[in-house]
Amino acid sequence: MRALCRTVPGVIALLCVLLLSGLIRAQPGGENGRRVVVLSDLHMGEGRNAAGEWSPYEDFRWVDEFELFLAALGSETRVATDLVLNGDIFELVQSASGDCTYDERGLGCSEAEAMSRLERVMAAHRREIAALGAFARVGNNRLVLVPGDHDAALLFPSLGIEVVAAFRVSSGRVQLATEGFWRSEDGLVHVEHGHQLETRAERFDSWPAPFVARSGRRHVGRPWGEQIVQSLFDEQEPGFPVVDNLADVSAGVRYALSVMGVTDTGSLAPQILRYLLFRMSWQQFRMDLDRGDVEAPVWRLEDVRAEGPGFLVDSLPDDDRFKPLALRALDDGRLSGLMAALGDEELSMLCDHRAAIRRARRRFERILTQLDPTGPPVAECPRTIETSGPSYEYFWQSRDRLFSRHLEIVQGDASPVAVFVHGHTHLVDYRQGNFARVEAGRAYVVDGFSPVRDVASPVVINGGAWQRTVTPVQLESFMRDDSAADVQALRQLQPEHLPPCYSFVEIEPYDERPGPPAVRYWRQQENGDWGMAGRCGRGLAD
Repeated sequence: MRALCRTVPGVIALLCVLLLSGLIRAQPGGENGRRVVVLSDLHMGEGRNAAGEWSPYEDFRWVDEFELFLAALGSETRVATDLVLNGDIFELVQSASGDCTYDERGLGCSEAEAMSRLERVMAAHRREIAALGAFARVGNNRLVLVPGDHDAALLFPSLGIEVVAAFRVSSGRVQLATEGFWRSEDGLVHVEHGHQLETRAERFDSWPAPFVARSGRRHVGRPWGEQIVQSLFDEQEPGFPVVDNLADVSAGVRYALSVMGVTDTGSLAPQILRYLLFRMSWQQFRMDLDRGDVEAPVWRLEDVRAEGPGFLVDSLPDDDRFKPLALRALDDGRLSGLMAALGDEELSMLCDHRAAIRRARRRFERILTQLDPTGPPVAECPRTIETSGPSYEYFWQSRDRLFSRHLEIVQGDASPVAVFVHGHTHLVDYRQGNFARVEAGRAYVVDGFSPVRDVASPVVINGGAWQRTVTPVQLESFMRDDSAADVQALRQLQPEHLPPCYSFVEIEPYDERPGPPAVRYWRQQENGDWGMAGRCGRGLAD
């Protein structure tokens, strides 16, 4: 039947694919099911200083909107809701206190230091904690806290007990996901923050025990990515308040270095370049709907290796703000070790990404959120002769392989996961065009993607951040052409100027299998009222 599906056109082909996956017979019923709502990356920090001014490190300034959102969710008493706070709920990495500083760069806070930070954060966000507790008391609602990389310290036993108790809700209504992820009771919905995916620079080696023992006490470890970029953000955020509000942290790194006027990153250049190259946001590309008849190219990796470290620099578009620094490192011979350390799979991933960027810019795909579609394209990697031409334009095989492998690990011997929700990158999964569902006899493109071609399940989806964020394309349109004015504009921009729109994932109640998850938005309408929406409709404030 799969072969037959590839021979029929349009909606009929989609129906075939959906029948094969079981999605049509598995539409949500909801009579006995629970709704799942997933919020990621709130980053509640230490609030205001003694003078009543916001700490420059405080990103969550939206308690009024949050209370309205939770009240709207809680008002739907006909359905029980699992509200999952999916990592980086609390900002326990960044602080103005000056504690948790050690000569060994891989050491973060001790348990006592982390407790002190958590207490300050919860004191600064009493209203948010109270609103979450009130939501968990309604009907048969439940609240789940999944640790992320910025609040991995919640996995210290004392912090876990403290944070659950803070909501003042009866036993069982609030839980901390001490396994490092949350799985629905039927095993079909898996939620994790996303920092544990392969290639992620914030990945802990021993998750969900992200600890390092020194001198008889445990500390939270510091992944290599945090060691590289966090000090940069700590230094820049007081004068560049939205540096970590960009809809992908790697873009913030580029802007921070640019604002600082850095012309040479010295010995850190290889690590920063690796961080930027492999923090790929596949959501930025529009992917055409296909029935599996477009195949992936085969890259000539021996030719790629022959290019040497220049290949890495050429993988950055010419308008990338880090490219001049990468060229400086290349000229000084500092990138040879990085190129030698990359395996074939990593090189293939870079080739896939380069090809996707090239196609996106050649087609002027303005749906993009991270990549200006009008800039210069990068060159494709050399292909094998057999995979040249338009029949080999599927550039997402690295992404599919990454998520398929991760799903195999997380589900183990359990039943296959139907929906995988992650966050961490702050960049939402828009409707991509390579995945569909059927309702009332009509096929619709839906949010997320399936890493298994021609099969509509599992669905992988990123809900972005329940936070105010800005994309580089929006930011570039806000700035002027001369560099001095650009720096001044960036320093004046505050989180309050960013679009008043907060994204999350919703899975409607179901009886047998979950239907397709949806990205939704809590946003301010033109009349000033707040409500649920299917998209964000506003840019930067004047």
